Amino acid sequence: MVTRIEAYSYELTSASTAQGSGWLLRLLVDGHELGRRVFPPVSNIQDQQLATAAAHDDALVRVTAWLTSVQQRPPNMRPRPADEGGMYLMMPDDELLCSVLP
Repeated sequence: MVTRIEAYSYELTSASTAQGSGWLLRLLVDGHELGRRVFPPVSNIQDQQLATAAAHDDALVRVTAWLTSVQQRPPNMRPRPADEGGMYLMMPDDELLCSVLP
């Protein structure tokens, strides 16, 4: 059975202190979460407001590039939720869906 995906989008909200503060980017497909990434304040900027704003800008640039990449792919090459076996379809541009390595 093939699942038809209609819309890719995102939600960018302030991340909680437990999440490391900064910004929480949720990648959505048809309104359901496909993946998430926290963008903490940029560490080499001393001013906290500027560091947080820079993290926000980074998140927007990266999610915009990802959405553009997804829309340019053929439908069968777009990311989709895990199948029954737990396998995801991802391409190199889908790095936002991968866990951040320490």
